[in-house]
Amino acid sequence: MTYGQMTMKEDLRFKKTELAIRESFFHLIEHKKSNEITVAEISRHALLGRGTFYQHYRSIEDLVMAIEDEAIAHMAKIYDQNAQQKKIENVSCLIVYMIDYFEKNKKQILLLIRNSNGEFTARAVDIFLKKYISCDYSHSDEKELKQDIIEGTFAICGFIGVINKWMSGEFDFEKKELIELLNNVLFKIYN
Repeated sequence: MTYGQMTMKEDLRFKKTELAIRESFFHLIEHKKSNEITVAEISRHALLGRGTFYQHYRSIEDLVMAIEDEAIAHMAKIYDQNAQQKKIENVSCLIVYMIDYFEKNKKQILLLIRNSNGEFTARAVDIFLKKYISCDYSHSDEKELKQDIIEGTFAICGFIGVINKWMSGEFDFEKKELIELLNNVLFKIYN
């Protein structure tokens, strides 16, 4: 076996171990809060030694932060690709792609939201608010900037609240209907 083949095999093993750790974490977080989960529990569930866990993460908090960072980075990428300007057609596409992402990752996102004491949602709001404000460079004065901050916070928090209730089953809408309803709200706001 050549060095390159060994490295690829080790990379694959590393990724499989990473996946096992995360799957174990998400299994355990269904039954208890993340701050109650131990490295020993994750390791046992993943059939790994504790030392293997520490090759990937420094702590449970490090694992949670890495998972949250990846989710937020993925959402930010969707945002960047679809909302460079505050045009209703861009935001409409953004809604579709974000809802697709949330639907595909529903279980994990809900568990992150429920177990972070609002920190995950607050981090996401902060990042998207900064992106929202930076989309428009035409703030002629401080009042306009404040208006954008309020508008952005309102839209982002409202969107996240609606998505959370939809994923939790509190809103009994099909995805297509939810997209249509959110687009109607946007149309009212932007016109």
